[in-house]
Formats: sequence, C-alpha cells, structure tokens
Amino acid sequence: MTPDSTCARHGLCAEGVEALRDAAPHQDEDGNPCFLSDRPSRRGVATRFPHQKLPPRASVAEVERRIAEAQLWIAQRLPLSLMRANAANSWGVSNTRTINRYLDLARKRMVAELISNRLEHQAQHIYALYDCARRAMDAEQFSAAVGALRVIAEIGGLLRAPIKPSEAK
Repeated sequence: MTPDSTCARHGLCAEGVEALRDAAPHQDEDGNPCFLSDRPSRRGVATRFPHQKLPPRASVAEVERRIAEAQLWIAQRLPLSLMRANAANSWGVSNTRTINRYLDLARKRMVAELISNRLEHQAQHIYALYDCARRAMDAEQFSAAVGALRVIAEIGGLLRAPIKPSEAK
C-alpha cells in the first residue's frame, strides 16, 4: 500500500505543513489559539464526550517553533529516540506519529532551504575553508593549507581532477 493511497483513503490530502498550520484557525492578538465554544452539534448529539479533556491545539507560532526546534535536532544528528524524548519534554507531545510529522516537515524545509540558497551555502563553505587555509599557513602547516586551497579550487570548479583519485577495483 502506498502512502498516497493511504492518504486518500483517510481523507488526508492536505500537505502536512498546511494541516499543522490550520490546526487552530482562530487566534487572538497574541497568537494564542481560540476555539469557538458554541459549535453546532450533529443532530443534537455532542461531537465529543463531556469527560474528554483534550489539550489545546498549537498555534501557528507554536508550530513554527516546534519545526525550528526539530530542525536543530536534525542538524545536531541526535538519535530518533532522543528526539522523541526531547519532544515529549519540550512540547508535551508523546504521539510518535505527530512527532514524525514535525520531523518530516523540518527535513523538507531544510532541503528546500539548501536548494534555494545553494550558492549562498557554497560561498559560506568556501569562506570557511579559506579561513582554515589561512590559519594553517599562519601555523606553518603548509600541507593542510594546500589541501584546503585544493578543496576551494575544486568547489569553485577550477580543478578538473578530484583531490583523491578513485580507488581501482
């Protein structure tokens, strides 16, 4: 069974980001979620049991904060079990499916940012390597400096051959 057929079968065709962002449609001036208390019931039957006390849904700002925090955990390369424990402590969410949705959204955003800002990221890498080469030359570690400058040249497309030749099999 493919994820698309499961998605269509359960009626979850909206993107994950939009589903999370639309969780609390009404907000006050501070961005806190507000829910309508006088919801119409279906044929006189209450839609929720009166004894059910569900936690309030996260506001848009809270969803964005959670996604940013998940991006930090992914960048730190934390194990999934530790990410889940952090989510339970920080967000109060223990449902693994919900946590996985946040982590997937964080990964998608990170990839989209890398693709959209590819030249900027490449320039940052080149600058950091140049700084490394300068420090190596100051410390008279010339082989390290040459290696860093070769990597810069390869990133910039000035070298035709890779730094290390491919291994013969």
